[in-house]
Amino acid sequence: MHTDFSLARREKDKNFDGKFFFGVKTTGIFCRPSCPSPTAKEENVEYFDTIFEALEKGFRPCLRCRPDVEVDYYRGNVNGTTIVNTALKLIYDGYLNNNSLAELANQLDISERHLRKLFVENLGAPPVKIARYHKALFAKKLLMRSSQPIVDIAFASGFGSLRQFNDAIKEIFGKTPTAIRKQSSRQDSSTTLLLKYTKPFDFQQTLDFMRIRAINGVEVVGDNFYSRTFRTEQAYGYFTVKDNPKESALDLSIVNDDIKCFMEIHNRVRRMFDLDTDFTLINKRFVKDKLLSKGMENGHVPRLPIAFNPFEFVVRAILGQQITVKAASTLAGRIAKKANFITGEEFPEGLNYYFPNELEFITMDLNDLGITKIRQETIRTTTQAILDKTVSLSSNQSFETFHKSFIALKGIGDWTVNYVGMRGLGMIDSFPSNDLGIIKAMMKDDKKPTLKEILKRSEKWRPYRSYAALCLWNSLKEN
Repeated sequence: MHTDFSLARREKDKNFDGKFFFGVKTTGIFCRPSCPSPTAKEENVEYFDTIFEALEKGFRPCLRCRPDVEVDYYRGNVNGTTIVNTALKLIYDGYLNNNSLAELANQLDISERHLRKLFVENLGAPPVKIARYHKALFAKKLLMRSSQPIVDIAFASGFGSLRQFNDAIKEIFGKTPTAIRKQSSRQDSSTTLLLKYTKPFDFQQTLDFMRIRAINGVEVVGDNFYSRTFRTEQAYGYFTVKDNPKESALDLSIVNDDIKCFMEIHNRVRRMFDLDTDFTLINKRFVKDKLLSKGMENGHVPRLPIAFNPFEFVVRAILGQQITVKAASTLAGRIAKKANFITGEEFPEGLNYYFPNELEFITMDLNDLGITKIRQETIRTTTQAILDKTVSLSSNQSFETFHKSFIALKGIGDWTVNYVGMRGLGMIDSFPSNDLGIIKAMMKDDKKPTLKEILKRSEKWRPYRSYAALCLWNSLKEN
């Protein structure tokens, strides 16, 4: 593997950025493969699978290629253990900012000792250090890409005090927060974050997909932006996402009552717009498929729009059983209006409500909204199962586990399970095989394929069948 790393480094191959890092022993600096600096001799180079390994070895990020700012590391654990991936997602969302390592280990049903061992083996550093590095890396991006006060950045990044923040930044980067801020000539508004992506990125395609599915009063999809309200355990507010092609990034503007939610919102929006998937292999495979290639644009599969709020999406999916997309969106909007969790006057037009959470929803009267009694009962049964923890909405479970628990509920069929797995939880091999759009896209000579034929053909699209479904839906636009 290091032979490939060596070649990519010498050729300054951008395709390997984020897939490995290298440190130069004579300078104590680490870089991404495409760094424009003079090529170091092989004997002076050390390779790292993750940015955390480089930091743990005492290397500092290069000021030319800025591997800590220009390369995102949210694709998780290179070696792929499920436990480490699950823990990483929790850490990235700030779990260790307010919880102990023992509580994190308990979430994963393993001991602290075993968790530490897995992190060191897979990422080169224990969980607490990874969390500290992550907070520092997130803070550095805010320092360089925003004009927020430094004290606000400290707390937005999850540090418990300004002193902890200053000490960590100086130790890891060798500079004070003030000095790092002076490195950047770019100063955004105090609430705008850059979410870097790999081109090509068809923002309009994603907006078009979201527009007809938007919940009235909760979401607004304009010609060039997406906005929605949100509530987390820490804060409430709204955010707006716009494309910034010059920076190869999305601009994320957050308005909220507690800056500590920034890290969580940042990461959830990254997942929403599918910014961290490596499409190289998927594109290579699907472009050779005559059927799927019809739904690709310029050789690229559509990105998977993943729900910001999984529970909200579950409700939306159940409402969508056997009715049109537009009708389901209308019903979801009626629910938000009836729940009546009203936003403030300072919110933009159209962002009038917060969607109810599980506890609020279970006590709601759904009569007089146009929802059938059977559908009402299905939603209540599902909500109770989520509250009872017999159904989990975590993306860190196997599809088989999710399918078994969810389909056991009365009123839940295979389409709903796969659609929620796909768009609600971001499971990339979900495939709603009995979806009318998929059936239509797979028709040949005006003859509908059987379910058995659809499933058989879909086998060769594993493990990316969610993207195959998007290609099939997208191909219908031509008709």
